[in-house]
Amino acid sequence: MTDRRDESPGAAEARAMYGEELSPGALVGGYVVESTRYWGSVSTLYRARDARTGVAAALKVMRPQFAAARGALRRFQQEAETLKRLRHPHIVDVLEHGTLPDGRPFIAMEWLEGRDLAAELAARGPFSAREALELVEQVGSALRAAHGAGVIHRDLKAQNVVVRAGGAGLGVKLVDFGVAKLLGPQESGMAATSTGMVLGTPLSMAPEQIRGETPDARTDLYGLGVLLYQLVTGRPPFQGTTLVELEEQHLHAPVPRASERAPVPAALDAVVGRCLEKRREDRYADVDAVLEALRRAVRGEGANRARQVRAVGLYVEARIDGQVDDTTLDAVDALLERSRTRMDALGLAVVVEGSNFLLGVAALPDAEDAEREARRRVLELALAVAAEPHAEAKLARVSLAPTLHVDTAMLKPNTGGRPGLGGGRLLRLSAWTGGHPGHGVLATEAALSGLEDTFPTGVLSGREGLRHVWKGTSS
Repeated sequence: MTDRRDESPGAAEARAMYGEELSPGALVGGYVVESTRYWGSVSTLYRARDARTGVAAALKVMRPQFAAARGALRRFQQEAETLKRLRHPHIVDVLEHGTLPDGRPFIAMEWLEGRDLAAELAARGPFSAREALELVEQVGSALRAAHGAGVIHRDLKAQNVVVRAGGAGLGVKLVDFGVAKLLGPQESGMAATSTGMVLGTPLSMAPEQIRGETPDARTDLYGLGVLLYQLVTGRPPFQGTTLVELEEQHLHAPVPRASERAPVPAALDAVVGRCLEKRREDRYADVDAVLEALRRAVRGEGANRARQVRAVGLYVEARIDGQVDDTTLDAVDALLERSRTRMDALGLAVVVEGSNFLLGVAALPDAEDAEREARRRVLELALAVAAEPHAEAKLARVSLAPTLHVDTAMLKPNTGGRPGLGGGRLLRLSAWTGGHPGHGVLATEAALSGLEDTFPTGVLSGREGLRHVWKGTSS
């Protein structure tokens, strides 16, 4: 071992300059370090300058403790190769990449004067719908280029979009492809992760990422929907005090309406809502489809594509009496699946679901008699669901607690242009669910209107507006 007391002054100075944190004056490739700007979990970002031209550059250098980790090293190198392929006016340019003498990889990129969108939002507040469209157009064009090259970003968020300083209008660049993944199966050897591993940012992570499934281009569309909502409201659509709470919202919670928190067209809610569909199959097909719908929403075109209707909602919750074990959980799954099948047969679309509940909704007819008959059929279904659990559920001490309500919902085009329900007061579950005693059916006055003579009802103590309902003598 070398005794550092025998080091020459020049060697000691070099060791200090090229330690874990590079000092000003350190030469990395063709770039001279000027200052440290950001400490990341895996890498450090420096401001540097080209040793020949003096042009500023951003220098990203992996931390020494990660340079020996094969996975981290592969991701870092992949980012450099990915960005080299993606020459686009709204994607940060890679100037050079290589390794330091100690094996640490680095990427030299163009220096972007400005701040990220998160900082911009914090400084100036939410954007107008037209300003948001201008920004999303640019981010969308960057994603289109990436997807065309077989690359998904899968960590699209406000912190990874830089607003460039100066110039007319708002100009942005997409950065940090550190968790990007090549789409082609022939390039799977370069992939940063495989199915079962989660990469991304919790505030904008798509449901399939949370489940550890392989992402695709529609995963970026989810991030684009989160970004759009945040641009016009100043906050992400889902927030939680814990990671688990946040993930549950991404997986199961209805999408909040941006128009209830910001002066934006109601049609913009439909765009955000479709981007944030829980099933990627229900999202837009590609970036161009998102941008086309957003242009129509912001510019007032196609305003009749989303409209408010009266709808019936059937909320079915599984209740467990006693200890939870595998038998109990299997019974819950079986009962809810049976309820889903019955809802489908009656024309109720399941729009929200969790580990122990389902919400099925359907638009109601305009004609009074037809509307009342539609509610009667749904109430009959609720009574059947509550009264006929199978034998396994009885052994597991599991029962179903249905609640019925009628309120407004938004009718909007679904995949393929078919109408689908989402948003509106009906999906504010906290306003009409909860407090179920665990047996029988509960219904609100709006759901029971005109059916009181058909179904016996009783007052529910402590829950104004809700009544117990029993099987009647309907013909």
